[in-house]
Amino acid sequence: MAIDVRSGMVHDPVRRAGSNPSGERPAQPEPPVSKVFTLEGLLLCRGCGTSLQPVRMLGQRAYRGPCGCRLTAVDAEAIEQFVLKSVVAPAPGLVADAAPEELGSIFRRLFVAVRVGGCAQDFSIVWRL
Repeated sequence: MAIDVRSGMVHDPVRRAGSNPSGERPAQPEPPVSKVFTLEGLLLCRGCGTSLQPVRMLGQRAYRGPCGCRLTAVDAEAIEQFVLKSVVAPAPGLVADAAPEELGSIFRRLFVAVRVGGCAQDFSIVWRL
């Protein structure tokens, strides 16, 4: 016996399980995207130079490029930690007492851009000097 997973019979029970009585899916409050991504506006695709955009994917923060160069998103936590370590190594005082919300503005003062390649570890920083 074959089941056509594209049929309405298969999807309707699943859709109803997550719906309110009117059949509509309840609105999911999305946390604000800005101010939690410390590299927003700085992170660029190394291949084409397009700015990577902050997104939430399955509850995780990430950066995605609309350019199509990248097949997967860059894990926001990973790239932000690598960049932070790059700042702390030569000048720990620059970020020593900074709250996480302040890091974005600190990075914007320090960097022109952060170019990322195939993974979060493959990045280069263009410093303001």
